[in-house]
Amino acid sequence: MVVDVDLGAINRNYGRLTRLWAKPLILMVKADAYGHGASRVARAVNAPYYGVATEAEGIPIRELGKEVLVIAPSFSAVALARRYDMIPVIGEARLLGEAIRVGLRRCHIAVNSGMNRLGFTGERECYKMAAALASGGVRVEGIATHYKAGDEGTVRAQNAAFDPCVLAIRHALAERGQTTVPFTHVTGSGALLSRSYDMIRVGLAAYGYHDEYATAGVPLEKAMKVTSLILKKKRIHAGDTLGYAGGFRASHPCLAYTVLGGYGDGIAREEVGRRVIASGRRLRIAAISMDSFEMISEGIDLEVGSRVIILSDAVDATYVAKHCGTIPYEVLLGYDVPRAERYYEDERGGSTYR
Repeated sequence: MVVDVDLGAINRNYGRLTRLWAKPLILMVKADAYGHGASRVARAVNAPYYGVATEAEGIPIRELGKEVLVIAPSFSAVALARRYDMIPVIGEARLLGEAIRVGLRRCHIAVNSGMNRLGFTGERECYKMAAALASGGVRVEGIATHYKAGDEGTVRAQNAAFDPCVLAIRHALAERGQTTVPFTHVTGSGALLSRSYDMIRVGLAAYGYHDEYATAGVPLEKAMKVTSLILKKKRIHAGDTLGYAGGFRASHPCLAYTVLGGYGDGIAREEVGRRVIASGRRLRIAAISMDSFEMISEGIDLEVGSRVIILSDAVDATYVAKHCGTIPYEVLLGYDVPRAERYYEDERGGSTYR
């Protein structure tokens, strides 16, 4: 199975979104850049900050000389943030205490404005935690929140909760002698209603997938394409079965093809029945095993070694996710497996192997 990643497309998407939202963008590269390859993406796109989930994820990006935000830092790993001078986004009191103990130099503060996941809630708690960080010698460089949805009602309500917390944090820091004012950043889903904030964190849109509200009308290029090849061709008859436990039973004679790639490669068992593309035609997946899947055809005769398109503009992660009852994030992450051949195309059209 081959995964092709177009780094130029990611860079162009990033530029288009920067122009649309008219402010600097923090590029999210967590979960190996949504399966696209975090280090390669970070080299290709020039962003002021790169967002990861954990300290361990951030080390390779930091070693490239990039500024790294750790969005979900942990108590046990905050010392890594100190060692590599990464910036944890702190939204939990025990973690805050550990950050002071290990001598963390800088951080951001996470505000819970309605997502109810990570972050301090309300003006009083935000003021108290900012004061503790400043008194403990930790410089607060930013203030973040996360929208739970991108509709106007949700974003405006969360902005109304976020704004007084921002003021409280800045007041606490100024009272304790911090002269630099921490900047604000929010998720891209609410970008069009967040003009008063300083930066936007951009995630899946940078990789070519539209947000329901914030990216309408912007031409985005999907950066990942997944292909494989036919291993075997056979003719099956009415009543013949394919796959484990005979999951597919032919109602009439047809051609069946075994294609390299299965649930060990990110092709979920729930994808049975969805379409892939071969020789310009859409063909149905009939059964999926760990290392291969079965594809059936009634009107096209293919040969062993023919290419099969598993993911592309025509059969993208949104289409696959809808078929499987999930979200595009999960589909893209599935292809980030060690045994896939991975190629990267840069802005100049050159292609390099993993």
